[in-house]
Amino acid sequence: MQVDKIILPKQLLTKLVVHAKKSSPNESVSMISGYIKDGIAYAEKVYTPENIDQSTTTFTVEPLTLLEIYTEIEEEGRILIAIYHTHPAPPQPSGTDRLYMEVNPCIWLISSTHNPEMPKGYLLEEKGNLKEVKVSILN
Repeated sequence: MQVDKIILPKQLLTKLVVHAKKSSPNESVSMISGYIKDGIAYAEKVYTPENIDQSTTTFTVEPLTLLEIYTEIEEEGRILIAIYHTHPAPPQPSGTDRLYMEVNPCIWLISSTHNPEMPKGYLLEEKGNLKEVKVSILN
């Protein structure tokens, strides 16, 4: 995935934040679908599944729910552009995140549970380097 920026409409960010606050103190997880054009990811829809781990440091989406989300994204002609989740620490990928970034090569938006409105975006590049992706909130 060659992306330098993600554009997230304010109403979608609000949905992510509401879900994060509802999930707190546990990590929240959300999936964002949309499209990519000219190195920019455009968010169009947010999915807010439950973190079945009910953990402050990990997240897992129930497999059937995950399949339903992927099926809907495909049927709507979109792609998964980002996975959003919260950390009880600063918004940086953990070692576990880096492992899952290899399997899920999309933008990883991470926010602190203390400030879910301020996500940071990351991509794992081919050589294992982290690339920061600019996050633009569109009013």
